[in-house]
Amino acid sequence: MTCSRMRDEPPAYEETTGSSSTAIPGDNKTQLQDEDTRSKYGLISFSGYDRVRLMRFPESIVALVSETLQRHWPKGIQKVKAYYESTEFKLRGNPFEHGDDDEKVALRNAILGLLDALAREGWGVHPAAGGLGRIGNYKSLGQKDSLIFKRQAPQQLSWMCISFDSDDLMHLINAPPELALSLVAVFGDRIKNCNQDLVTGAFEVKFQSKLWAKYSEEGAVLSRVAILDVLQCLEGQGFTLCSSLDIDYGNGGEVYKSSGETWFCCR
Repeated sequence: MTCSRMRDEPPAYEETTGSSSTAIPGDNKTQLQDEDTRSKYGLISFSGYDRVRLMRFPESIVALVSETLQRHWPKGIQKVKAYYESTEFKLRGNPFEHGDDDEKVALRNAILGLLDALAREGWGVHPAAGGLGRIGNYKSLGQKDSLIFKRQAPQQLSWMCISFDSDDLMHLINAPPELALSLVAVFGDRIKNCNQDLVTGAFEVKFQSKLWAKYSEEGAVLSRVAILDVLQCLEGQGFTLCSSLDIDYGNGGEVYKSSGETWFCCR
């Protein structure tokens, strides 16, 4: 699977922020920048089909996020602007809604890239809010999950994610081979087959039963038992569940049509 790049280059962060028609007025903007410099917390919010919003991060981190998104999102950034008390990145394509499987994989890799870049700069996901769900009744406006970060000592970590997809699939992205082998050993005959995509490197597990789509009390229990087994394997390989995000509400994709939140893990 491949993701084609747009021919035109995405706008640089400095170019787009300087020309925004919704820029914060002078006095308020200075005040907000001062608050951002002092704040111990920052937030990344995912919204609509294609928006990533940053709140309370210093300008250096906003620029870092811009560079990271351009590096990891194949279609690039369409526009950057001030949006009330946030900086909003509008991505090309529809990564949070109607994207195809290639975009689903690319989006997960982009979030892994953001988590890694921020950790290296001393911003770690807050342990009590690794995946901040609904705040207010804004679903009709496309508001999705958010991540809260807190200033900490810089860390160099290994990142991977697990997505629970379609009716019976589980995907490991950027995971080490030993984790995949551990999962195969633990799930045993509950697995129908497994394979690794030679292009993306993603490891796919297909279960014997439609684990994520059983409309019965039994299915509701067995799917959660499977989650406990996944956690056991993660811990056995030294990984910690850092964040659990619903980034597309199950819209778009086929093989990667999500049936639950995506887990982002580190060690």
